[in-house]
Amino acid sequence: MVLNSFNRNSASIENLQLFTWSLQSRRSGQMLVSWWLGTRYANTVTQRSDPNLSVALNVGLIRGMIRLTGANNSRVTLQPPGALFAQQIVADDELMRAEKDYLHQFGKLSDAAISRRLARSL
Repeated sequence: MVLNSFNRNSASIENLQLFTWSLQSRRSGQMLVSWWLGTRYANTVTQRSDPNLSVALNVGLIRGMIRLTGANNSRVTLQPPGALFAQQIVADDELMRAEKDYLHQFGKLSDAAISRRLARSL
C-alpha cells in the first residue's frame, strides 16, 4: 500500500520505513505530517523504524510481489503481482480507509520529494 504511493512503485528502504512507521499510531502520523508541512522541525532523528516491515518485505519477496534493487538492496519495487494487489486495495473504498486517506494527503511520493521536504527543516 505504501509502495503504491510512490512514483514508479519504488522507494528506498529508509523512506519506506519512515512511512510505515508513521502508520503505526496517530502520534507518529501527526509527527510526520508536521515535518512534511514544516510546522515542526525535523531536528530529531527522522529515520524511524517499523519492526514489522522486515516480515512484510520477506513475505513480499517470497510471493514475488516486490523486488529489492540498488546498492545493498536498498530499494524496494512493487512487481506486477504486488501492484495488482495494491490496486485491489485502492479499489475497495472500505478497505484500509484510514491508511489510504492518510497517505493521500502527501500526494504521489518520491525519494527526492521526501529529501527536499524533510531536509528543509534540518
